Amino acid sequence: MERSVRTCYAKWNKITKEFAMRLINYLKRHPLLVAFFLPIIIMSIYFFVGRHVYPFGNGSLLTVDLGQQYIDFYAYFRQTVFGHPGQLFYAWNNALGGDAFGTWAYYLLSPFNLVLCLLPKSMLDLGITILTLLKYGAASCTMAYFLKFRGTRGALLPAFGLAYALSGWMIANQLNLIWFDGAIVLPLVCLGIDRLADNKPKFYAIWLAVALITNYYIGYMICLFAIGYFIYSCSARKQTWRHLRRVCLRFGFGSLLGGALAAVVLLPTLFQLTQSKGTYTVTTITAKIEYNPLHLLSKFFSGTFNFDEMPSGMPNIFVGAIAVLAALLFFTSRKIRWQERLVALLWTGFLGLSLMFEPLDLLWHGMQFPVWYPYRFSFVVCFWLILLAARYIAVEAAGTNLLQSGLLLLLVSGAGAYVWLHKKSFSFLTSKTIIFSIIIALMAVVLLSLPRRRQFGYLTLAIAVIDLTASSVLALNQISYVSHSDYSTYTAALRAGVTKIQKRDQGFYRIGKTLLRTKNDAMQVGYIGEDQFTSMMPRKVPAFFSAIGQPEGDGFVTYANGTILLDAILDTKYWLNLQPQNINDTKGKLLPTLSPRPDLASYTAIGHTNLLAIHENQNALGIGFAASSDILKTKLNSGSPISNQELLVAGLEGGGYKSLFTLVPFTHTTLTNIKQTKAAGMVYGMRGKHTQGSVTYTFSANTSEPLYLTVGGDFTDNAVNITQNGKQIKTYDTFRNQVILNVTPTDTKKTQTLTFTFSKDIDFSQVALYQLNEQTALNSLSKLAQSPLKVTSYHSNSLRGTVNIHQAGQVLFTTIPNDPGWHVKIDGKKVTPKTALNLFMTFKLSKGKHTIAMVYYPPYLGIGLLVTLLAIGVAWLWFRTRPAWRHRQQIVSLPRR
Repeated sequence: MERSVRTCYAKWNKITKEFAMRLINYLKRHPLLVAFFLPIIIMSIYFFVGRHVYPFGNGSLLTVDLGQQYIDFYAYFRQTVFGHPGQLFYAWNNALGGDAFGTWAYYLLSPFNLVLCLLPKSMLDLGITILTLLKYGAASCTMAYFLKFRGTRGALLPAFGLAYALSGWMIANQLNLIWFDGAIVLPLVCLGIDRLADNKPKFYAIWLAVALITNYYIGYMICLFAIGYFIYSCSARKQTWRHLRRVCLRFGFGSLLGGALAAVVLLPTLFQLTQSKGTYTVTTITAKIEYNPLHLLSKFFSGTFNFDEMPSGMPNIFVGAIAVLAALLFFTSRKIRWQERLVALLWTGFLGLSLMFEPLDLLWHGMQFPVWYPYRFSFVVCFWLILLAARYIAVEAAGTNLLQSGLLLLLVSGAGAYVWLHKKSFSFLTSKTIIFSIIIALMAVVLLSLPRRRQFGYLTLAIAVIDLTASSVLALNQISYVSHSDYSTYTAALRAGVTKIQKRDQGFYRIGKTLLRTKNDAMQVGYIGEDQFTSMMPRKVPAFFSAIGQPEGDGFVTYANGTILLDAILDTKYWLNLQPQNINDTKGKLLPTLSPRPDLASYTAIGHTNLLAIHENQNALGIGFAASSDILKTKLNSGSPISNQELLVAGLEGGGYKSLFTLVPFTHTTLTNIKQTKAAGMVYGMRGKHTQGSVTYTFSANTSEPLYLTVGGDFTDNAVNITQNGKQIKTYDTFRNQVILNVTPTDTKKTQTLTFTFSKDIDFSQVALYQLNEQTALNSLSKLAQSPLKVTSYHSNSLRGTVNIHQAGQVLFTTIPNDPGWHVKIDGKKVTPKTALNLFMTFKLSKGKHTIAMVYYPPYLGIGLLVTLLAIGVAWLWFRTRPAWRHRQQIVSLPRR
């Protein structure tokens, strides 16, 4: 029996060893596969074992924009693929409605996103984990593929591929997955540029088009880098002027062809940029160095990223010690043509200056300062350093000489000493990480002195794995993440409430809510809301939200503090409200409150889910209704949300301005540890050495009518804690102008106290209390409800309906933004909409019944499609008719090893 067991064990051991040897030999023959899977394996172990990411725990990769924005767009992507193709053009849930094509061009055109369709919507966070791993692997693989054609061989391919995939830029931007595609495509674009010398322009044109289509923003940076790389590529080989002229023509034509192939995306997107992001282009440039250049040395150490680096940090250019030191040695190698080294030196200087000189920094970012995530172009620097390192190692077979080794030791010791002496300036570094980085750098110095035998590649790979894995773990451990349960519990609860509403009412309406996880909740779950967070937001939308007292910014709006008037006019027909018994329990903490709406008690309660109560707003006026033509002349004032609502109702109703709100005086004011810091205003600060003070206002509420408190922009970012009778008033944390808070008391017999607690100077000049004359407001709304637009059908980018105009001179006022791209027919005839309040589509109509049909297509989409089709035709003819006498030569002058 024992002999039989030993025999079986020996056979199994033999089979295992044989399998392992075959696997090793297979991987030796296929280093690109190793390059692809190595970062996936490393990051999988970290995600699932180190961070316990779902389904191996309750963790997730959701953080900052990935958790607050992108995941909702990914849900929107799935909805579009699974049956709503019109959402490619228009999104009813983009704030009050807006173009979706620009959003797709910036966020959603990555082919990797199709992976998300393989998982159920309830596991979208797991899909993002898989997406992240695949993009890490793809970046490593394309870098290795590029270097293979430039003479790199063996284990060096996965080593340098890993250096690119786990570079500082990639790790820091793991939460910006939308940019990864550009980094993945960059090596292929550069390979295409190298192939131009071999008269193979197709590769370059196609991959340049892919870069521009998957993300035009990163694609723009790739285009800038391609210019410098083309000059370097030309300098790397000896060629005649005639041949050089032909290569330049191929580069120019290939670049134009790549842009033309992407025109179907670029032209409509360019137009949308003129309406949104492009309106913030910087026109005044300051020629300054943005930080101490020597501080950049810290970014070559391990783990040089944390949360503080997101809003305003230095460039993330970590690529591992071997790549950095070998890149420096590139300029000392006499086996590389002096012309190539000179051009590389000049381009390196330009890239280095771009990392700190404001005008060049702006150039790389399309003349706009980034809002968070600075130096977004630094992935090209990572690519460039790895390229120089691989080039040096490929040509220098003997290793470094004594002088070169001494130079490297001097640089390592100098950089280490500087960073150590200034470590208090680098919150992302600790003493241990500095020491670890120096040790790895010294190991790299020794390694580079060795001859380039087979063992050199394996040693390089081993050190690279240790160096890059440690740096990735150290950096990512300094960031906090949303848990899987936080995301899934909230989403499931919101979906349950929305589903119940949609089963009850299949019409066209907006849904409001007093809870919020992200401003893109409507896209996540699939309903028509009023919030949005996107870089492609037209400037006029935040302007309107500001005018009506809602939180807003350059790229976001939040309908957080609605009133009975606004709910009715904006057709917020249904409301989801957290049930009182769930506010303080564990589940309630997973459903964060947006703002209190005690006035929802006046709406009809129609049902509930386990966590949410559902209310129907019986005053909702519909997406459009007949109104006075005065609305076309109505202009809203900045910083006056209360009076603007009165102007809005007066313009819609006609007949002149009438007061709907009454100013409620405060009966008593108490200042605690407070002094008035500006005599001419109401700016309050701390008295003496106190670090916190408070202002308390007292008032009496003799009626149950809604009460609204206005506060100014100084109250943003939770600078002031507001309580009413000791109970906190929840406010949305980010706004820049005056907003409205609902402070309607539940007990009108009790004296009310509003207490404001803060620890810095705060301007109280805009703090005021108003009471809505509810009956007067409801009478006005009743008049506006006489002629609603009855929606007969609607789809993702179209709407049809009828309206009966009872009085001559009335207009059909809609709360649909009047975006270019709408094509409208009234009674079968094309019409051009008017714009009311600088935002909404409005139509002048005659008395009687009318049929309205509208459909949206992005402006310049047709022209862009035509240009792309023509480019495909030109490309087909060009590639088919290339002369048979075309030059054939290797991409690089050196023989492949």
